[in-house]
Amino acid sequence: MAKTIIIKNFPEDLHRKAKAKAALEGITLKALIIRLLETYLKEFKP
Repeated sequence: MAKTIIIKNFPEDLHRKAKAKAALEGITLKALIIRLLETYLKEFKP
């Protein structure tokens, strides 16, 4: 089941850069964040 994540006080500059990067890649900000988390957690074994 999908979850909703709310990030308070997220740096405006970081949000703007991430949104621009996602747009350049033709994906949503959500898709960019999911891709980055999957990459970051690739080697993680709980």
